[in-house]
Amino acid sequence: MLKLLIAEDEILERRALRFLLDKHYSHCIQIVDEVSNGRDAVERALLLRPDIIFMDINMPILNGLEASNIIKKQCKNTEFIILTAFNYFDYAKKAINIGVSDYLLKPFSNNEFFHSLDKVIEKAGSKVSSETKNQKLEKNYSKLIPYIEKQVIEDIVLGVAMTETQFKEYAEILSIKCTEFCCILFSLDTIGKLEEKNVRTIKNKLNGIFNNSIVGLCLNNIIAFVFDESLGSKILGVRFKRILNDLSYELELNEGENLAISIGSINNGTSKMYYSYKEAKRSIPLKQISKIIEKKDIGINKYNILCGKIINEDLNGANIEFDNVLDHLTMKKENYDFCVIKESISNMLNIVIDNINEFTGKESGKNALLKELANLSELAEVRSYTSMAIKNLIGFIKKYKKSNNIDVVEKVKKYIETNYMKEISLDTLAQYVSMSTFYLSRIFSKNEHMPIREYIIKIRMDKAKAMLQEKNIPIKKIAMDVGYADVNYFSKAFKKYEKISPKQYVRQLE
Repeated sequence: MLKLLIAEDEILERRALRFLLDKHYSHCIQIVDEVSNGRDAVERALLLRPDIIFMDINMPILNGLEASNIIKKQCKNTEFIILTAFNYFDYAKKAINIGVSDYLLKPFSNNEFFHSLDKVIEKAGSKVSSETKNQKLEKNYSKLIPYIEKQVIEDIVLGVAMTETQFKEYAEILSIKCTEFCCILFSLDTIGKLEEKNVRTIKNKLNGIFNNSIVGLCLNNIIAFVFDESLGSKILGVRFKRILNDLSYELELNEGENLAISIGSINNGTSKMYYSYKEAKRSIPLKQISKIIEKKDIGINKYNILCGKIINEDLNGANIEFDNVLDHLTMKKENYDFCVIKESISNMLNIVIDNINEFTGKESGKNALLKELANLSELAEVRSYTSMAIKNLIGFIKKYKKSNNIDVVEKVKKYIETNYMKEISLDTLAQYVSMSTFYLSRIFSKNEHMPIREYIIKIRMDKAKAMLQEKNIPIKKIAMDVGYADVNYFSKAFKKYEKISPKQYVRQLE
């Protein structure tokens, strides 16, 4: 019999866990205690020495990760399942460093619960393990790496701002030491789509040539960023072209499907990753790659940096970058040609606005802006006008991001309102809108001022209240109809939400 401790500050959550454990695991698990804060979790764990602990992250006095870290130092054989309502990468990373076995993202389905606990039971029941601590850590990291790569790719494609510090943290975990990179985009030139199973094949091939790669599936394409000190020569090499040709056969494509491969420019710096991706998306033929490599150091990279600052809504950084461009244009001659300067600024804005229009899929008034710029007659006016244009473009980006996020949130809300009676996980919703769970959680909470889990409960309770108002529907049926298999759990959840029980709610209506 394995000993299990529940550490969860929500009483309804503790009871739900106990219900599932008593119903399905009473033959092999003994619940030795329940606690509601991190300090008590540490005290009881050190006294009772449980084999398994369900540990909620967000608890008073001492959070779940801190408590787990303390317990793990004293109870090395104890297995942890972390419970959290937020799919934050930092939590996952810290949990792995502590040595937890698994973590469940609330609200989790029964199947997710069973799958997680079954794995831990098997692990806890095994008395002999040949793995060292370092081997375990490496194994857990290897499981996490595909999710990290997918999150990095999705953030780049969706234009989510990533600081150099954040990317360095990812790079350390992914063992990326080189800063020079380019994007390679794999797609099908038919209506077909690449699949998750193709990611590993492509990554293995790329790692056979380049020092490192980040590869992930996003928007039905496989997007890769390759890192190497000799990218130019390797991309132009015969070996690279031969491997790309071999991929068409190794991916086991259907008849009539052809693999299309396009490549972005070679760059350095996190802010340029999005633009290498956008260049790859424009389907640059492989025969033109040499031209891109030859032009890697020309002024267009300065424009790409400026565009990155604008899309990341960095007004100060964008103005500094524009000043650098202007200084570069004017520093060579004291008697510079103003018309040439103005034409260069016009070309810069033309490139920047085209990139922004492609990013948003909307027109941002380029023609009117360039026409007004052409009428200016002094350098100071050009500087002032361009700074104002940059500010307006950032406002345009902000409005677009807000509108786009609202569309995603509304789609998620509609899905929940249609399927509230079913099990709804964050993973299901994220797949439905083709977005990472982390990013979806963030924009939903920002727009609705509540986590997705709370919104699901709200919809279920609103539906339950509407059914209770009809008075002739049994509470057990209402519970089933709004997604609760256990009527007692429904009643407790209803009381927590409404401060009164379902029966009291009905009596109030009389």
